[in-house]
Amino acid sequence: MRTQQNNKPAETEMTVNGSDLLITPAWVVGGLLLWRQKELGYVTGLGLLFQGSMLFIALIVFLLLQPFLTPVSFAFTDLLVLLGMGLICFIPFGLFIRGVVRSQRQPFEKGERHENS
Repeated sequence: MRTQQNNKPAETEMTVNGSDLLITPAWVVGGLLLWRQKELGYVTGLGLLFQGSMLFIALIVFLLLQPFLTPVSFAFTDLLVLLGMGLICFIPFGLFIRGVVRSQRQPFEKGERHENS
């Protein structure tokens, strides 16, 4: 959206562009580190998937609350599209968390089995 007076981007557009400039390199670097199976890649991957999931959750909550707060009608199609797109972050984030929980339990389970036998 551009203002009509001097063809400069609106302030809201500038904030979105600024956040994209900060987040996009983190996604690329985190993805490359994860692809190379570096330890830092797993740490940043979990954080970036959390950030992406929270973005979709916030948008879904916004779409659900928007009809109550503004005179706009409920956008059911938009909600379905966001839920579908959110699965791109939700599923890997869930798998990531499951792997972290399993890796944290393994040393304790091995230790308990060893002590009991």
